[in-house]
Amino acid sequence: METQALPAVRGDISPRSIILGSVLAVMLCAMNSYLTLSFGVIEEGPTIAALFFFTFFFWTKKKITTTEMVIVSTMGSAGGSLGFISNFFAAKAMIGPAYSMTEMVLFALVSSLIGMAMVIPLRQLLILRENLPWPGSKATAGVITALVEHGDPKQARYLFLTFVAMMIVVIGNADQGAHWWTGEYVIPGLTAFGASILWSSPFAVGGSYLMGFKTCVGFLVGSILLILLAYTGVAPDMAAPHKFYWPGLGFLVASGLTTIVINWRSMFDALRSLVSLRSAGEADDDPIMSPKQFLLLLAASVLLAIVVLTTVFHVSIAVVIILVAIGGLLQNIIATRAAAITAFNPARVMGILLEGICTVFGASSAPLNLAGAGFVAGSGAQAGVLTGDLAYGRWFHVPARYQFWAQTLTIVPCCFVSAWVFKQINQAGDIALEGGRHAAPVAKMWAQSSLMFEKGIDSLPQGALLWLVIGAVVGIIYTLVELIPAVERWLPASVGIGLGMVLSVGMGITFFVGGFIMWIVLRRWLGMKDITLTTIAIGCIVAEGIGGVLKPGLIHLGWIAG
Repeated sequence: METQALPAVRGDISPRSIILGSVLAVMLCAMNSYLTLSFGVIEEGPTIAALFFFTFFFWTKKKITTTEMVIVSTMGSAGGSLGFISNFFAAKAMIGPAYSMTEMVLFALVSSLIGMAMVIPLRQLLILRENLPWPGSKATAGVITALVEHGDPKQARYLFLTFVAMMIVVIGNADQGAHWWTGEYVIPGLTAFGASILWSSPFAVGGSYLMGFKTCVGFLVGSILLILLAYTGVAPDMAAPHKFYWPGLGFLVASGLTTIVINWRSMFDALRSLVSLRSAGEADDDPIMSPKQFLLLLAASVLLAIVVLTTVFHVSIAVVIILVAIGGLLQNIIATRAAAITAFNPARVMGILLEGICTVFGASSAPLNLAGAGFVAGSGAQAGVLTGDLAYGRWFHVPARYQFWAQTLTIVPCCFVSAWVFKQINQAGDIALEGGRHAAPVAKMWAQSSLMFEKGIDSLPQGALLWLVIGAVVGIIYTLVELIPAVERWLPASVGIGLGMVLSVGMGITFFVGGFIMWIVLRRWLGMKDITLTTIAIGCIVAEGIGGVLKPGLIHLGWIAG
């Protein structure tokens, strides 16, 4: 698959793919800006964009081509992944005054441009020089091939009906919705711990299918651990034990760091291949741009980053250079290569590490070292995701420059959208380090770690350090045990356990129930096709994201009670 073209209908780039790709990029950026703060996970968007493009144009006389699908998927994933930067905006709001609209747009813009410049060496290192498995790219390529070669018109109907039905569920529930119904089933006997099934959250159903059943079981285990912490009195708020997020935070960080250490050979090979960057360029049969053009793009991006970050955000030039060199290039090589091999992207942990590096180089205050996490989110959203898109684009023989410039078109509008959506979300009581309506687990990780780098360990609440260490030790041991093949197949996924301990008990249980419905009932017992289940999952995810973004506006207009 990595060396031969996939059998499909090729074609040239088209106006309809650029237009709809731009619309989908903005939509997915808005959707994921909401989802990442609500759940800590997102669906980046290439498969969503491909299915929506198919739904819009499968009935037309002009046949859909793989080139169109690749372009739309690339633009969709670009916008969707940039929604992850909302975690940076939220972390800043948790430790002090929130960024202004202008500040958010400027930071997203300069970090995204650095990411785009770094795509050139990333592609040469990870696609031209190495034959990596790219599991996420293969999944997207499989969906594109299925839709173009064997397009099933029923998928369009499934997507439309699922989307409409789930939008009604999201908007009509009692959680800041129209109060048409109660979107929660409280589990008898466990009411005191907040145990429930949130059937008004379709993302838990759709996301559970795309994340896999083992991850869903991990969510259930995380919920059970939270109940035990509340029952034993460790978590002071029995009704919301996830507010005591220290064990989960320690587990997530330590598990991510352990995964990086386990894959040290992959990381070392990625760094060593930097030495052979020139020879990779000489072997490029599909260059995005000439070496001179790349140097001009890199110089302009770095200069703009220096001007904006030093004048607007008061970051020193030395720290800006560190952000570009480590956050823009080094961490993107490590994170993208990890995703290309294991489908695990350590962006959450990389954000914390870069905060620490910024502190070492003089950015000692929390707002300044937090820029490290923001740079991971902004540059990684463009560089890592586009590199993965370029992998399946190469398999389909789509010119790399098509994808590069198509993604470039999405940067400015999506920077505005991510900032605007966060501004709508950041209402009183919604974003907070302790509590808040949105769980925002990634933002809390970044905010708390930035405060630790500023004030030291003594700034932690009583008992937090002990349980942070306990969670970290368990996370390390569990991740190592996952390396044993005979045992790993029976273990819940570690990422599910970690996220399950920082989300609410009800949300963790709901993810498990959603996974049981999608994987066991629909897939195993009823034998539904993977493409149909993917369509249903995407309809659920988009409905939750768009519905969550629209609810504040509908309340403001008086169309729903709120």
